[in-house]
Order: sequence, then structure tokens, then C-alpha cells
Amino acid sequence: GVAIFGFKIIDDDGCISMKLLREVIAEILGTFFLIILGCGGVQGAITDKPADEILGSARILQIGFAFGLGIGGIVHLFSDISGGQLNPAVSFGLFFARKLSLYRAAILSVAQIIGGIIGAVVLKIVFGSTPGVVATAMSVSGFKALILEFLGALFLVLTVLATINDKRGHAAGYLQPLSIGIAIFVAHMFLIPLTGCGINPARALATNIVAGQIKGDFYAYILGPILASAIGGLVYEFVFNPHYASAYEGIENGEGEEMK
Repeated sequence: GVAIFGFKIIDDDGCISMKLLREVIAEILGTFFLIILGCGGVQGAITDKPADEILGSARILQIGFAFGLGIGGIVHLFSDISGGQLNPAVSFGLFFARKLSLYRAAILSVAQIIGGIIGAVVLKIVFGSTPGVVATAMSVSGFKALILEFLGALFLVLTVLATINDKRGHAAGYLQPLSIGIAIFVAHMFLIPLTGCGINPARALATNIVAGQIKGDFYAYILGPILASAIGGLVYEFVFNPHYASAYEGIENGEGEEMK
């Protein structure tokens, strides 16, 4: 493999392997189901909504549950294969946290976009339109949307890095999909009325490409999450992670003392 300052560029098993192929298939399927379940949940929430009626709290809650519970289930399904990343912001966050090679992050991100587009095409065929298209509210500028998408994605990236931290010996395995699902749910409660809640370039690209809705402020849905991946990954790796080297030492074997 090739690494620079501890950041792995290419994996030890090279550019092509059966393990990587399995991960690519898992990410394609996982992001496909993300769009089917999440954006399908959007369609279910707006089916009987009059065109001139605002979305409303109940419908926002329904959409949040569709994405949060759906993604939690998908993460559980694929966590042992690819980690159930489903999001380029997460993949590159893992790279910046020195948990994933740059090559793998890029390949899996492409797989996520492909899976998302396939899911969006299926929904368009079924419903005649593409549900879940992201767009900013009239009061939200492109720059404000970038900040909002950055904040939502940052919370998600930090949550993922915390749940996969093997130095946290006290964290039960089931907490990974549960914690990530809750993070997704809360982010949707916050962002749906403002940006539609992308926090995932693959999810935003999939719906908006298929719907032909790539507008001038769409950059916010790409740059915000990618900036979050860099800052979240670097902060967790170099600020938070050193704490766990000693705080939970020996707990996995029932030996260490609890953090005080």
C-alpha cells in the first residue's frame, strides 16, 4: 500500500480485490435502498398533500423516520461488509480519520452515486416523478444552505466515527446502526424545512440528476458535506481519538478503570 503521513492512499491489497468488489456491491445496494426507503417515504408523506399546503410537522416527522430507521437498518445489514457507509461524506470522513484509503473512499463514493441514481430511476418509473428532490427554502441562500448542510453532515460524520471507534470498549455493537439512525432522524427534523436535508452528496445527486433539478445553489449539497468530512475526520482523529488511547485502556478485557 501507499500512505502519506499516515493517510493511506492505496490499500495493501492493491486496486482490485474480491473484498473491494463485495464492498462496492454492498454500497450500491445500500444506497439504492436508502433512496427507495427514504425518498419513497417522502412520496408516502406527500401523497395526499394539497399543492398549496406547507409540509407540516407530521409529514416532516414521517420523512425523518423513513430516512432514520431505513438507514439504521441498512447500516446493520451491510456493516460487516462495507461498513454501510452510504454517503461520500462518511467515506471521505473515514479517509481523513485514517480509517480508509483515498482510493477506496473514491471508489465507494462512485458506487454510492450509482446505487442512488438507480434507486431514483426506479422511483420515477413507479411514481412518474422523483420524490425527495432537495431544494432550499426561499429564505435560505446558497451560502446559508452550505453552512446548514455542513453542520448536518458534520454531526453525522462525528457520530459514525464515534460508533466505529474500537477503542471505546464499552460501546455495544448494536449502537452503531441505532446511533447513526438517530443522527439521520434529528438532522432531518432540523434541515427538511430549510434545505430538504441532503447531508449526502450521493443522495442529493441521485434525486436531482434524475429529476433534472441541478440548480445554481446545488453546490451547497456537495461542498457542505465534503467540508464536513474533512473537518470531522481530522478533528476526531487528532483531537478526540488520542483521549481513548488511555481513557479506556484494558476495558475490553475487563481490566481497566472507568474514565473519571
